[in-house]
Amino acid sequence: MKKLVLTFVLAVCSICALQAQNIQSSIMSYLRNEGYAASYDSDGDIQFKLEGNIYYVIVKELDEGYAYVEVRAPFEVDSSFNELLTMANELNRGKYICKCSAYQDDAGTNVMQIGMEFVASTSSQAQYQMGHALRLMPLWIEAFEEML
Repeated sequence: MKKLVLTFVLAVCSICALQAQNIQSSIMSYLRNEGYAASYDSDGDIQFKLEGNIYYVIVKELDEGYAYVEVRAPFEVDSSFNELLTMANELNRGKYICKCSAYQDDAGTNVMQIGMEFVASTSSQAQYQMGHALRLMPLWIEAFEEML
């Protein structure tokens, strides 16, 4: 009985991992088909450029065959950390899908990150949401740049 349960648990985990990989490879194909020079970075995340900015797509598996997807664009900024926090709060109050955050990286550099998150269980859902991210994120970045 233990072997049966263990086999079942391993099968479910494998299916979830494959689903996340399928979503990630689907997003990679979508970006390449749209003309972006997408590649995998050293962490295995997708990296591409849009309007001169580097974007990252991070895909993580969730329970029940869903994948969490985050599209993010980090910027090193010369502004003070408190100024970045104020800008992030202001941007977050006016945007419903966008998530702006300020942090200091390991080297102590101030970074503003603009991102969009979604959950998908199929390639078509992921591609549909990526279309929105590619359309909306440059607008959010432009709003951030106007605040600098």
